[in-house]
Amino acid sequence: MTKTELGLPLEYQQMPQYFDAHNISQDTAVKNSVLEAILARHNVKSVLDLTCGTGSQVFYLSARGYQITGADFSPALLEVARKKAKAESISVEFIDADMRSLNAGKFDAAITMFNAVGHLSKADFEMTMRNICGNLEAGGIYVFDILNLAALNDDAIKKLAMKSSKTVLGTAIHHTQYSTLERDSGRLISHDDYIIEEEKAEPKHFSHAFTLQIYTAKELRDMLAKTGFEVVGQYAMDGSEFLEHETTNILTVAKKSS
Repeated sequence: MTKTELGLPLEYQQMPQYFDAHNISQDTAVKNSVLEAILARHNVKSVLDLTCGTGSQVFYLSARGYQITGADFSPALLEVARKKAKAESISVEFIDADMRSLNAGKFDAAITMFNAVGHLSKADFEMTMRNICGNLEAGGIYVFDILNLAALNDDAIKKLAMKSSKTVLGTAIHHTQYSTLERDSGRLISHDDYIIEEEKAEPKHFSHAFTLQIYTAKELRDMLAKTGFEVVGQYAMDGSEFLEHETTNILTVAKKSS
């Protein structure tokens, strides 16, 4: 399987320098804080981030004393992460690797945040779960989030639509996105349109679509039980109570079974 077959967003592949502008927001700090609270509650010291991208969680957790290793499927995003680490004199290991097969050692926790596992097919997600289990110490935890199929009614899908304009490194980026859902298969298709306006250059226009495989909370519990885990908690992304038909994203904490 190639990188493009996973249906990755365009900025992962062709525009990594703009990734942070589109993926890091005020909500990121809240989500990172909730993640850190979960890790602290489970006495985690070492963390493997298998979908680290440009390093949002890696740098946040490293600054709070965690021993963390970052890995990602995108060499371009890892290059951005390494440059950020060098600029801030932060010593962190980044690995170019596939979360379905990476063997990085034994960790107290593994994370795949911000819908990252949605880019996998169901079969590949099960493969990833088994592989993550193999990278955990006995009693280690796996923390991840994904969109909640049970909550995505027509109104919720409309609310996923977005339109933004940002300037990054002197380049204006105009981004429009809307989603459609194949409910029977649980496949959410994101339709993206970009206009890139670089200084002293003609505007560039890109249209792109990618697919996320999404799940109900029960589907996740069943898959985790099959792959060596028991779920110890499911929450909203801000750490509040998970409501099956209302909470848009499922934040799941699963413990490696003994």
